[in-house]
Amino acid sequence: MKHTSLRWLAAALTTVLLLGLVGCGGTPEPDPSTPADTTTTTTTTTQVTTTTTTAPQLGLNPLTGIRDMTTDLNRPIGFVVTDESSKVTQLHLESADFYFEAETEGGIPRILAVYSSIDRIPETIGPVRSARTHFVKMAKAMDMIYCHIGGSQGGRDTIKELGVADLGNEYEINSILKNSANVSWNRSAFTAKKVLAAVRNKGYRTSTTVKSPYTFGDKAGTKPATTVDVQISESYDMAFTYNAASGLYQKHRNSLSTPIHTTYTGGTIEVSNVIVMFDRRYVEQVEHKADGGTLTRYDFDLESGSGWLATGGTAREIRWKRTNSQLSFFESDGTTPLTVAQGKTYVCLASQTLKSKTNIK
Repeated sequence: MKHTSLRWLAAALTTVLLLGLVGCGGTPEPDPSTPADTTTTTTTTTQVTTTTTTAPQLGLNPLTGIRDMTTDLNRPIGFVVTDESSKVTQLHLESADFYFEAETEGGIPRILAVYSSIDRIPETIGPVRSARTHFVKMAKAMDMIYCHIGGSQGGRDTIKELGVADLGNEYEINSILKNSANVSWNRSAFTAKKVLAAVRNKGYRTSTTVKSPYTFGDKAGTKPATTVDVQISESYDMAFTYNAASGLYQKHRNSLSTPIHTTYTGGTIEVSNVIVMFDRRYVEQVEHKADGGTLTRYDFDLESGSGWLATGGTAREIRWKRTNSQLSFFESDGTTPLTVAQGKTYVCLASQTLKSKTNIK
């Protein structure tokens, strides 16, 4: 009995001690000889390389203010194109960057269609006509390569006197012009292939340091200019209608009552700016070998004068100056460079005696 009681007491004490340990929150320490379980995570980072291709920055076109030049060849090249009748078929005249128009003999006008680079000339352009003195002067002032077929005595002399880089034989009788209503002297066109070869063979420069004749920006005029009608001679008008939707002036074949000027190659002549230059015109009587009579030929001083700029549906008075090294247009104060809108410009040269017949409304 006694031994049984002692055994019961020992067991009870052991139980009490164990319960006390648990009640005090004790936790047995892990055996240091047994390593703890561990989890290893490996992270793999993948680098993504993004290649950005930036389009080449195109050069600024000095005649339009638009970045569309694909090379640094920036010497302009101009072609004398006939414009005496709406019946005359013309090729690619609409693609020029700049236009200069004036009368020649008998009041008949011609256009000097100018491209900002030899890179920009079309496959063909025509019909190309002969050189006249005031067109040669304009070519010299803008340092352009001047393309023509023959010329008046004064025109040929001025080319030599001023040292103008000219091309006179890079043409062919064009089949389209030959089969049109064009008369025999309006059937010759210049081809890009011949022009480029001639420029290379003659060693003509294809770049220039001559500055643009104006600056580019937005500036409103002092009066409305939704129509511009310039009497360029006693027989012909140069007229333009403003298209507010496009912001461009569309040229008519003659007066405002005639159709919009559309060439055989399908393009209308549309420009951002119309500049009118007034100048002193003088008359030269020359022998006309075809019929033995005389021909009245006009020329201009082309030194300086007044005029108008129509742009964005408004117009303002301007001044201009030409030397053998620069053509410059100014605001009405005569010193501030003229601001024109980006895009093509059409310049009309008219006699001071016809100034009052220029209508801008």
